[in-house]
Parts: sequence; structure tokens; C-alpha cells
Amino acid sequence: MAHTMNIRLSPELAEFVRLQVASGAYASASEFVLEAVRWFAARTADSVGAAPSRRDMQEQEIDRSEVRAVMQRLLQLREGATLGPGLTWKELRDDGHR
Repeated sequence: MAHTMNIRLSPELAEFVRLQVASGAYASASEFVLEAVRWFAARTADSVGAAPSRRDMQEQEIDRSEVRAVMQRLLQLREGATLGPGLTWKELRDDGHR
């Protein structure tokens, strides 16, 4: 069962997370933070008894290059998709920024 937590980040760290998500490497800030916590847990597993084992961590790892390729393809498909006669996602998004 997943637990929800609220965290505070410095403006610099918040911007770093935002840039990671904007780059397409992560689908959301939650995904980025989850991977960061898993990485830290794996590195400190020897000194923290409650941390997941390295094997558990390896079984949960995702091939980042494959995820990146899928995300890029989804973004390309979304940009070309229409929402009706002559209205694309890009136009809808851009209209919201005006």
C-alpha cells in the first residue's frame, strides 16, 4: 500500500525536480522523488535495517532509456492528435498560456 507524504524543498531543489520532469526523464515529480528515495535506500541498506534489499531494488528498476523512448513517442502522438476539426493538443495548450 502506498503512503502519501508532503515534502518541502528549497527553491533550487524544486527547480531541479521540475527540470528533470520537463526533460521527459520522469513522468512526474512523484516518480522522480520515488526513484531518488529508492536509490538512497539501496545505498544505505547496509546501515539501515528497514531498507529494502538490493535484490528487491533491482527487481523494481525500470529501463530508463525504454521509458524515455515511450514518453517521447507519446508526446509526438499527442502533438499530432486532434480534439476536433482543426484543434490539436498543442493549440489547446498554447491557448491556455495566453
